[in-house]
Order: sequence, then structure tokens, then C-alpha cells
Amino acid sequence: MSSRSNSTCPQRGGDVHTMALICLFGLLVASLACSLFYGSVPIGVKEVFTLLLDSESSSLRREIIVNIRLPRAVGGAITGGALALCGVAMQAVIRNPLADPYLMGVSAGASLGATFFLLMVGGMTGFGLSGFAFLGAAGSLLLVLGLSVRSKTTVHRMLLAGIAVNVLCSSLSSILIYLRADAQQLQTVVFWLMGSLAPADWAILPWPMAAVTVGLVFFLGQRRNLNLIMLSDEDAFSLGIHPARYRVVYLIVSACIASSCVAHFGMIGFMGLIVPHIMRFFVGGNHVRLVPFSFLAGSIFMVWIDILARSLVSSEIPLGLITGLLGSPFFFWLLLKPDRQ
Repeated sequence: MSSRSNSTCPQRGGDVHTMALICLFGLLVASLACSLFYGSVPIGVKEVFTLLLDSESSSLRREIIVNIRLPRAVGGAITGGALALCGVAMQAVIRNPLADPYLMGVSAGASLGATFFLLMVGGMTGFGLSGFAFLGAAGSLLLVLGLSVRSKTTVHRMLLAGIAVNVLCSSLSSILIYLRADAQQLQTVVFWLMGSLAPADWAILPWPMAAVTVGLVFFLGQRRNLNLIMLSDEDAFSLGIHPARYRVVYLIVSACIASSCVAHFGMIGFMGLIVPHIMRFFVGGNHVRLVPFSFLAGSIFMVWIDILARSLVSSEIPLGLITGLLGSPFFFWLLLKPDRQ
């Protein structure tokens, strides 16, 4: 009887987590629906559904819902899930709970590439913006790897190298803006650098959506290997994987995912830091569960951050300011936590 009850425990645990995932997905759909109601122009629930169903209507309110709020909500869900997913991967690769695309310099590198494209070429759409953002992210990542491999303690030095590259890329972006931006460009670029979903529309969403979808499928297939690279290199080797190669591949994929979002929606810090830690509290550190839970939770979190940004004041608060205010205390808590143990 004891063995029978033990054999059913994993199945019950799996059922619980499956139901939790379904609930999270339902909460995401509900959050996307709620995002259509809030904004500078309040629109009631009944009116929203009436306008959505009336495809022949050309009213201003339907235009606001279909072509402004809905793409913003979808863009927020994609971006939040992507940054949380990259945070999970980077924390596994670096074996450090403080790693995320922002602190590792990937977001700053992508921002530098996108800023160069915006000021030198112009335009907010197309493959060029995403391409330059990825080149910037890849360049910053190569610099981080180059700085960290000079020491035997590569994993522990990667975070410090990422912070240094983050500062360097941010400084280069600021110099570029100072030298090249006129008054109109300055206002646009500075607001974009602070993070905003305002540029979201149906024309640009396919680029980040494709990159994030491919990245999510990839990491869903790598969940067990993410568990293995959390072990020592010797243990990982003995279990059949080459940890150094996997780290490089995971960082490159993370750079591609993060840059596709940063290119269009700017710098949104600490999302990859906050969400994975919250999810670890609920589902544990097993990446089989942590990857999908973190992606959905990040999507929900970003949708509500955007609702907050549009609702607190008459104008829009940059998303990076809100996530920074939420993420900084969390970062301090993580720094102080080892000292308490």
C-alpha cells in the first residue's frame, strides 16, 4: 500500500502543476482582456466586446482597442515572457541568482545597436532595427565571454563582466545620442530607452513574436539540460553534456530573444531577475516546471505593469522606471540574503 501511494505522488504533483499552468494561461488571457479597458480613454467592458465583434465599425474607440491597446497588450506579453525566460536561462548558465539580460549587458548591447540604427538610418520597423539590436547584443555577449574566460572561475566572473559591459554600452549609447540626436530625436530615443510599449503595432510584432516563439520552444526542449549545467562541470561531463558549449549556445539564444524585444520596446530592467525568483518560491528550481511557469508569469506581470503605466497619470510612465523601482529592492534583498544564511 505504501509503494502504491508513493507511485501516485509524482502523478499527483504533475496534475497539480498542469492545472496551475492552465490557471496561469487563463490569468494571462484575462489580463490581456483587462488591458483593453484601461487607458487615457476609459472604455467599458460591454462596449469593448461590442466593438470587437463589430468588424464593420470604423469608430475611434474601435481603432483604439484594435490597433493601439490590443497590440500593446500582445507586445507586453511577449516582452515580459521573453525577459523572464532569458533570466531563467542566464541564472542557470551563470549559476548566479543575480543574472538577467539587463545586468549581463545583453539589453544594453541591444539598446546600443538599436540606438545606432535609429539615429544613423532612421525608422522603427523592419528587420534592420532587430538586426542591429541583435548585433549589439551579440557584441556585448562576446565581450562578456572574452573578459570572463581569462580566469578559471569563468562562471563567477561573468556577472561582473556583464555589469562592466552594461555600463560601457549605456555610456556609448548616451554619447551617440548626445552627438547625433536633434531635439525631436532626443525626446523619442530617450523615452524609448526607458522602455515603452507605445511603438507596438501589428506591423512590428511579427519580428519579436517569431524570435520569442522559437526561443521558447528551444528552451522548453532544453529544460533537463538546464538542470544539468547547474551542477559542477565535472558532474555535467559525467552525465553526458559539455557545459561550456551549452552555456555559449544558451547565451546566444537568450541574446537573440532579448534583443528582439529591446529593439522595439527599449530597456526594461530587472524583469528577468524578479519573475524567476518568485516562480522558484512556488514551483521550485526544477527547470522542467520553472521555464513554462516563468514565461507565463513574466507575460502576466508585464501586461499589468503596462496597465499601471497608462493608468497612474494622464501621460504614460516609462516601463523601465516602474520595473526599476520594483527590481532594485529585490536586487538588494538578493545581495543581502547570503549574509543572513
